[in-house]
Amino acid sequence: MVLAKEDNLVYGFRLSSVGAGKITEPDTVHEPSGIDLAMKLHYLRGVYFFSSEAAEGISVLKIKEVMFDWLCAHFREMGRFRRSESSGRPYVKCNDCGARFIEAQSDKTLEEWLGMDWSLHKLLVSNQIIGPELFFSPPVLFQWTRFKCGGVSVGLSWAHVLGDAIAASEYFFNGLSRTMAGKELPRLPYSETSKTNIQKREGSSPLALKQVESVGDHWITPNNHKMETFSFPITPTQLNSLELKLLGQNPNPAEEIPTFELICGVIWQCVAKVREGSEPKLVTICRNGTKRAAGKYGNCQIISTVEAADVADVDPKSLAAMLAKRDESDEQSLIGEVVDRDNGVSDYIVYGANLTFVNWEDADFYGFEADGHKPVCVNYSIQGVGDEGAILVLPGPNGEGRVVNVILPEKEVLGLKAELRKSDLMVEIN
Repeated sequence: MVLAKEDNLVYGFRLSSVGAGKITEPDTVHEPSGIDLAMKLHYLRGVYFFSSEAAEGISVLKIKEVMFDWLCAHFREMGRFRRSESSGRPYVKCNDCGARFIEAQSDKTLEEWLGMDWSLHKLLVSNQIIGPELFFSPPVLFQWTRFKCGGVSVGLSWAHVLGDAIAASEYFFNGLSRTMAGKELPRLPYSETSKTNIQKREGSSPLALKQVESVGDHWITPNNHKMETFSFPITPTQLNSLELKLLGQNPNPAEEIPTFELICGVIWQCVAKVREGSEPKLVTICRNGTKRAAGKYGNCQIISTVEAADVADVDPKSLAAMLAKRDESDEQSLIGEVVDRDNGVSDYIVYGANLTFVNWEDADFYGFEADGHKPVCVNYSIQGVGDEGAILVLPGPNGEGRVVNVILPEKEVLGLKAELRKSDLMVEIN
C-alpha cells in the first residue's frame, strides 16, 4: 500500500508486515509484570543512520529475509495485546501477527539530515501508539528510509511496555545484526509476572509514579501542555570545561562526580530558573542497573528520586553531588506492587511524573553492525512524557561526547535554551 506524499522531507510510504518463519505454539501468551504495565503509556523511538557504503548490507530485501529467522526468537513482539475477561489486565497474545515494516524515501542527504534540527528525526520513525483497538496495534514497527545520497536510516518504534531501552537496543535490535552475521539465535529470557498476593505497604508509595486519568485502550499519556523536543550535543571539550568549572583544576577524588550527574545538575537548575515560582524540587533518575541479570529482558532500569530546595539559587555542583549520592533504593518493585493492586487496569506514567533524568550513556546503541559497518549516528527519544518533562543523555557519535534530548512543555523551550547558553552547556544546536 502506498500512502500519499505528506511533506517535502519524507514521502513514498509503503506498508507491509513481516512475520517469523515458523508458527508459535497455540495459546502462547505473555503476561507483562507490574513495572512493565506502569510504562504502557510510554514509547521508545530510535533512529539509526547508515552511510551509503553500509546501505547494501541493510537493504529491505536482506532485512526481511533475516527477519524470518530472527523473529522466531521474538514471538512476544509479534503478538498483540488483549485484556483478561475476568480482571481486565492487559496481556500479549503471541499470535504471530508480525511487525509492521514501513519503506520511505527522502530527497535530503544523510549529511543534511544530521545537520538539521534533530527534532525532525521523528519523521524517520513511526509515531504509532497502541490502541484504541488493541488487537490491531503492533507494539513494534520499523521504518526504512532511503536518502538522496544512497544512505539509509532505520527507525525502531518500540512500546515501552515490552521493555526498556537496553531491551529494545541491545537484545532486540542488535540481535538482528547478530542474526545477519549468521550467529545462533538466542532464546530470550523474559521477565516473569509474579502470581503472589501483593502485600500493601501502609503509608508507602513510589515518588516516581503518577496515576493519570483513565485512557482505556488508547495508550497515550494525557498531557495538559503541548510537549516539544529539542536536542543538543556536548563535545568532549565542553565536558572538560564543565568538569573544570564545577570541580576545579585538581578535584578531590572523594568529591568526584560522574559526567551524567554534572550535566543533569546544570540542567536541573536551568529548568528551575525557567519555572520561577514552581521549580522542580523532586526529580526522578532512571538508569540501567549494574546488577541487571545477564540477558534480562523487560523493564529492568533502576528508578530513584532526589529532592532539593532552592534549586534555582543553589550551586549546580551541589545539585550534581546530590544526584550522585542519591539513595539507590530502587522504586521499581514498589511501582510494580502499586500497579498490580488493580491488575494493571489503572493508568500511570513514570517519565514526566517528575522532571526525569534518563541515563543512557552505557546503552550499546552503536552495537548494530552490517557487513562491517556501524551506524554513523543513533538517536533515541521517548514519546508519551508527562508535563514535568524528561532529559535524556545519550552517547555521542563515535563514542565522543554526549547528546542530550530535552522533552518539555513547548512554552518552556525558548527560556531553557537561553539558560543553557548562559551556563555554556549548549553552544550549538544540531
